[in-house]
Amino acid sequence: MNLYEAMFVRKSMRNYNMEALEEKLLENITSYIEQLKPYKSSIEYEMIIVDNTKEDEKFKGLFQVKAPYYLLISSELKQDYLINAGFLMQQMILYLTARGIATCYQGGIKPNSELKSKLKYDYVIAIAFGRSEKSIYRSPEKAKRLSEDSLIVYKEEVSENMKVIMQAAILSPSSMNNQPWRFVVYHNRIHVFCKKARFLKFVISDMKLIDMGIVLANISQATDELWLDVISTKSEVFSNKDLKNTEYITTVMLKEKVF
Repeated sequence: MNLYEAMFVRKSMRNYNMEALEEKLLENITSYIEQLKPYKSSIEYEMIIVDNTKEDEKFKGLFQVKAPYYLLISSELKQDYLINAGFLMQQMILYLTARGIATCYQGGIKPNSELKSKLKYDYVIAIAFGRSEKSIYRSPEKAKRLSEDSLIVYKEEVSENMKVIMQAAILSPSSMNNQPWRFVVYHNRIHVFCKKARFLKFVISDMKLIDMGIVLANISQATDELWLDVISTKSEVFSNKDLKNTEYITTVMLKEKVF
């Protein structure tokens, strides 16, 4: 299974065996971390694996999933650092899923003071991962997602490739499965928006911005599989427009790869 295939079958897991993973597998995970493509290359970050096989409580917080390992990201607090963190962590989610490792985003936990003091930058989010006795896969049809009509407005006829890309976007995981993304789609570009809070229309939470990085990672992975190049840009029209229910994030431009 490759990362593209993993997008369509991955599910979040909350039950883990507390056994250690093979040393070679952990080395491969560490090597893959070094190859990640950031959303913004100007943002410094650090990603580390935290061994919890001895259950020594390095994290605390709501809804913590007990797992043998956690993957933690800390980051400089620059513009778009939350989107960048989600973009990076989703790549790791797909990598682990493709190798049969169970995963679960941990948005409600924080490192204890000892672990926090060792971080290079400010803590952002963690992923629980390890082996599970239960299946870590499910068919796309069983994913609990909002309908395409409620998430996407198609302004033009689009190709089959674009439909596949948008399906990958819809299947992205999000905090509490809130699915904050909204899209306006043309034949070669996707305008990406984030839904604001229901009562505080001007507010977008940190977790929602991490979610936006996750969905952009899925879009990027799908386009790469389909041999398309992606350029993220900003539309002046949307950037300067005060939108009532959503905030404009970016525009994804697609074009054929040139060799």
